[in-house]
Amino acid sequence: MLEEKIIPTGIAQFDSLLGGGLLDDSTLLVVYGTHSFGWTLAIEVFRRLVRSGGFGIVTNYSFPAFLLERYSYTVGYDIFKEGLDGNLAIIDVFGSVNGVRVDYPFVYQIRGVDSTTYLDKAVSIYRTILSLAGSRKPIGISITLDGMVDLFGEETTVKILRRNIALKMRAREEKRERPLNIFLINRDRVSPRFIAWLSQYIEHIVEFRTTEKPGFERMIVRKSLLPEFTPSEAEFRYSKGKFKIKPSTAF
Repeated sequence: MLEEKIIPTGIAQFDSLLGGGLLDDSTLLVVYGTHSFGWTLAIEVFRRLVRSGGFGIVTNYSFPAFLLERYSYTVGYDIFKEGLDGNLAIIDVFGSVNGVRVDYPFVYQIRGVDSTTYLDKAVSIYRTILSLAGSRKPIGISITLDGMVDLFGEETTVKILRRNIALKMRAREEKRERPLNIFLINRDRVSPRFIAWLSQYIEHIVEFRTTEKPGFERMIVRKSLLPEFTPSEAEFRYSKGKFKIKPSTAF
């Protein structure tokens, strides 16, 4: 009988909606739109998992470093301080592609980014970072997958992700802490076909829909592979760098 370990996110309302938390060695996909603040949930889950004994690995496809820092600081999370304190590392794909170097010891760049060699180079850097993490659990966050699509195109991104899934399955034989991963994606920047392909490989999916009232969004927990899960909807309220999750009301 398969017994799966469940990792709480530390956000009680969200864990309840997921059916208990996140499966170990799984991925959480956070889907949102152009004007959504749903991405703040992903940052908060990442922060709590890292602070509960994990080691953060940020793969940055979308932002120059100063803007990545500003986005994190919006929700009261100083990502660069956390890096300097030895709690996380950044794989800066955006800076690598655009020739923007960031002189911090926790920021890693990839030389000669192209679709044919990207994954091998990224995995090599990832393994270097794992050696720094020691016994801490790797907590990965990809910011953002639509940024990856911008770099490589949808078809090539699918091929890269499919190969990465195969590598991840083989890595399960290694005796080390298994990772938790968080993917952020702006659905307005990719095709429905890409999201459909991605969704079949993801264990947990939450989607945000903005409403006519600023700061109020529909939070739809579409998928969780936990036996106690029931698809559900909640109200997501964002204000001043904080959010609240409340039981669904009429929209």
